[in-house]
Amino acid sequence: MSSLLVANGVLFSAGVLTEGDAVGVRDGEVVATGTRHEVRGVMGVVDDELDARGGLIAPGFVDAHIHLGGGAVDALRCDLAGADSLAEIERRVRAFAAGSTASWIVGGGWDPTLFPHSGPTAAHLDALVPDRPALFLDADHHGAWVNSAALQAAGIDHDTPDPFDGRIERSADGTPSGTLREGAMQRVSPLVPPADTVDVARALHAISRDVIATGITGWQEAALGLYAGYPDFSDAYRQLTTSGNLVGRATGAIWVPRDLTRDTIDAFVADCVERARANTAAGFPTRTAKLMLDGIIETRTAHVCAPYPDGSHGLSYFDPAVVQRLVPALNAAGISVHVHALANAAVRDALDGFASVPAAVRAGVRNHIAHLELVTPSDVPRFAELGVTANCQPYWACRNDLVRDVTLPLLGADRADALYPFASLRRSGASLAMGSDWPVSTFDPWLGVHVAVTRRPPGDAYAEPLGAAQALPLSVALDAYTRGSADLLGLGPGTLDRGAPADIAIADRNPFAGPADGIHETRNVHTIIAGELVGG
Repeated sequence: MSSLLVANGVLFSAGVLTEGDAVGVRDGEVVATGTRHEVRGVMGVVDDELDARGGLIAPGFVDAHIHLGGGAVDALRCDLAGADSLAEIERRVRAFAAGSTASWIVGGGWDPTLFPHSGPTAAHLDALVPDRPALFLDADHHGAWVNSAALQAAGIDHDTPDPFDGRIERSADGTPSGTLREGAMQRVSPLVPPADTVDVARALHAISRDVIATGITGWQEAALGLYAGYPDFSDAYRQLTTSGNLVGRATGAIWVPRDLTRDTIDAFVADCVERARANTAAGFPTRTAKLMLDGIIETRTAHVCAPYPDGSHGLSYFDPAVVQRLVPALNAAGISVHVHALANAAVRDALDGFASVPAAVRAGVRNHIAHLELVTPSDVPRFAELGVTANCQPYWACRNDLVRDVTLPLLGADRADALYPFASLRRSGASLAMGSDWPVSTFDPWLGVHVAVTRRPPGDAYAEPLGAAQALPLSVALDAYTRGSADLLGLGPGTLDRGAPADIAIADRNPFAGPADGIHETRNVHTIIAGELVGG
């Protein structure tokens, strides 16, 4: 049995600052909180003591929607994340291609705001990679930039129709321009040679250590399945868990394929149950299915009730009748459903699907909807009524360049105050959880908490808030990112209560003592998982 006393800090648990300045841990569990003297009295002799130096001692953050596997594969490819100019993108692509003998040049992370709304062109990429097919996913992973060789390899030409779940961007004469949206990516991505599982596991392990260093102790891998050129990451996770090399508490969500029909639901559910059993037996709990109902607003693929300026309503990837049969079947089999729904029509379809499940069955699972950029006000109370958790990605809820330059012109500035209605959901009684959606945006939870509280980009104290009425108190945002997400993923209470798993994040300061505009400056200095100091 090992023991640890963390003292000289400020305690936060279950949504409130608590009395005392110390927490005691033994054999992987919290055994006491209170003053250092009180905790010492309970524990007696301890093996180690850690000085929190006045910082916040909180339950570990739990990221309820993250793509660590995708980030791991991206690390093996040409990484365009953070490139802030076309010149830098071009430099990275040329350098990677020059140093690679691979039959395909693959990468991702390009910033859509650096290109026209119609996306980059094949001709542009041809100049950078002229000798073989190339595919680069955008930062949102909802679009791909391909060169002419990739289009030719996939057989995409003037006469190729758009798939039901995507769009091929085209030049004025109807020829494919080089940008593929959503399901159109699937015409090319299956041709990409798969990454080696050993390499993916190695990259996943390295990235998980970076994630843990920010105070994250658990997460949900948000899509386990073949999509957009990514493999099913289950094999890599199982390799790490069976070898004992995975430190954090990872869970997974099994991807629901877009070609699912009413006739194939039963077979899919049976397969889902078996895959969940195999992963869970290997130490990778997989109790959830991931159902993606729409795209994103910025490419007009999110499913909206009121039309975009061009008269379209976006894309709906599943017929509501399929959703209303699939969700009850999964829940009846003990599988929770994690829905991607950006816009209000998709959110309504998701809620209608959950309403199709008998209340007694719903009570036995943990259903949730992620992203929630736009929700019709009359649908807000349905979350609490149906026991559906709002899985929020708070870092997006501010007037960043994408929102200001693309989102609001498409939706109308009058909708700015309605976006990401976190406070409305909370007031209606909905349970809140939080996640990052990394690598789409940063996995640092303190940056997400900052935006949830201020509705401003970190470091921009004078920016106009995006819907100030939807801001959350710091205590609520922090509780959602700890207790809310931990409960949603079945990772314990997410508190510092006695008997709880000793998963703890220690910050370099007490953010409750300073101005809200300084929350983003908070840094995690120590991460404890199951009573062991593992990061920071």
